[in-house]
Amino acid sequence: MYTIEKFDQQGLHFFKLKDETSYVDVCPERGGIVTSFHADGEDILYLNEATLFDTTKNVRGGIPVLFPIAGQLTDKSYVWNGTVYEMANHGLARTRPWAVVHQASDESHTELTLSFQSSAETLESYPFQFEVLLTYSLADGKLSIRQKITNLSAEPMPAYPGYHPYFNISDKQVDLKSRATKYLDYNDNQIKPFTGSIDLDGLKESVVLLPDQADTRLEASFSAEKKLIIEQDDTYRYDVLWVEGDAPFVCIEPWTAKTNSLNDTKESLLMVAPERPLELNVSFHLADR
Repeated sequence: MYTIEKFDQQGLHFFKLKDETSYVDVCPERGGIVTSFHADGEDILYLNEATLFDTTKNVRGGIPVLFPIAGQLTDKSYVWNGTVYEMANHGLARTRPWAVVHQASDESHTELTLSFQSSAETLESYPFQFEVLLTYSLADGKLSIRQKITNLSAEPMPAYPGYHPYFNISDKQVDLKSRATKYLDYNDNQIKPFTGSIDLDGLKESVVLLPDQADTRLEASFSAEKKLIIEQDDTYRYDVLWVEGDAPFVCIEPWTAKTNSLNDTKESLLMVAPERPLELNVSFHLADR
């Protein structure tokens, strides 16, 4: 039987989606973030708890939600309709509280829906009225995330959301099954051939896979016994890989556009029409190698 439990830890409020063998922890007030995902006897996500409980810091770990942009902006700014706006790395959602609007459980799954809405504060960085709904669902050891973006403004709204999962992978030599035959290395801005494995050890900046056709299923080495499966809509056109020194994680991040697209490649933006919601789906689970 699937259930949802609420619990508190060090002043933060959490929701635990669980069955007998797997669970997902979500902290709405810390950017709607998934902080833990346990399935197949494995803790699938890395989490630096000190950054979670220190609310002055960006959370290092879990699955940060990137909206309305994924990545960075040159000088942390962009121009829209002749006006300069400033926005922090990875957008607005990951540093602001989300509200719980729905929860449900039955014999087959459990789900929790969170809402993030525009405010006077967000309008200073992003001149659009919006609502984003995130539905986290746990079923059969798989974590699924459905995102629904509604533009409440009168004009089309640019966005290129993503996620920043920190997977509990210590080996920086990552084997990947992908459609990509090349990748962009942000360490030297060179496009390089991809042959199914990338050594991320020692890299400061990220690399991004460049498939000719978007990957809807990505397989990555997780451990000697398990592989990580990422299933995603083809709207997620890029998967970004990043490590940080010797920290025991590898980030494999579904993105809908490349970094700085609000400045560099406006034609790649997702333009959400007024009152015509955009839905995106991604899921994560383990399988035997």
